[in-house]
Amino acid sequence: MKVLANRHLYHFEKFLPENVTVDFFDPNKFPKHAIDYDAMFINTTTPITPKTLPKSGKLQFIATGSSGDDHVDKDHLKELEITFQNAGGCNARAVAEYVITSLFIWADKTGRSLQSSRVGIVGCGHVGEALADILETFSIPFVNYDPPRDHRDPDFNSAHFDELKECNILSFHTPLTTTGNYPTHHLLNDSWFSGKDFELVINTARGGVTDENVLMKEIKADRLAHVVTDVWENEPEFNPLFADKSLFATPHIAGYSIQAKQKASQLITDAFCDYFNLTPQIQETPSREFIDLQDEFSTISDLLLRIHPIQTYDSALRKILDKPAGERGRIFSTLRATMPLRNEYRFLEIPQRYLEQFPDLKKLGVHGK
Repeated sequence: MKVLANRHLYHFEKFLPENVTVDFFDPNKFPKHAIDYDAMFINTTTPITPKTLPKSGKLQFIATGSSGDDHVDKDHLKELEITFQNAGGCNARAVAEYVITSLFIWADKTGRSLQSSRVGIVGCGHVGEALADILETFSIPFVNYDPPRDHRDPDFNSAHFDELKECNILSFHTPLTTTGNYPTHHLLNDSWFSGKDFELVINTARGGVTDENVLMKEIKADRLAHVVTDVWENEPEFNPLFADKSLFATPHIAGYSIQAKQKASQLITDAFCDYFNLTPQIQETPSREFIDLQDEFSTISDLLLRIHPIQTYDSALRKILDKPAGERGRIFSTLRATMPLRNEYRFLEIPQRYLEQFPDLKKLGVHGK
């Protein structure tokens, strides 16, 4: 059995059964020979459409190593009788940690208390739930806003839009959709700011869920203080003017942790093995990373900036803001594909004295040594 895989999927070959041969492709160019394989493994940079994949050939199974799958025409795959699988929930904790890290740093920079703030979680799937768990741990007030889930899930109650507008912080975690009863394209638009100011808007969902032109207008009018942006309209050709206005501007890597990438590879290879009745390889439990900090930190946000690379991500993107269109997009894609993965907080160890100084680190999952 032969499979074709995006070369950036994390340690992918280690998850496959030994009797499966894997060839890798460069995601910058769609592999026209994909139909010669039994299965194909992609990520969000490889669109599956009638144009890119007009026929199935030998292909029986396609999986994406991402929780989002708006780059895949699933109806088209049904017509081709190709089974599809995503890695839903693989990066939920990593994205939620990106958001809480942003919140700690924002609160420190602005002098705001997170416990006196209110976060509106827009989209309550895997990531939204992971963020809610963290906010609850820190006693940070929040509301869950997800009307489509409210409609389909009898055990879930969504806040009303008026309740959402009582929040001073919004964090977006929806898929990007343009059809159906609840399209999310430009979900955040002018109507959200009617008679309302927000202090912080965070988008780690998909570019286009928030209207960047509206956000720019509201920032200029002082009705919106800050934005944190990891995903961009027209990605990878992001808007450098909007990036410059962001408190943090990062190249779509909020969910890029070692654990998220491992889980993604595990989920899609497990689904592949289930489909073809194969036995997956058993994986070793990952070890923790020790960071031997020696500095003195006056705030927890200063320490978080040392153990979480959000500022490194931001600095890398800002270095290309003045690049011409085309080149800027190519570098964006390269950054996204090649920047080192981080460990999630529960896989980090630091000297014990820092946990005694900042007990909230334990709530994040950081270990002392």
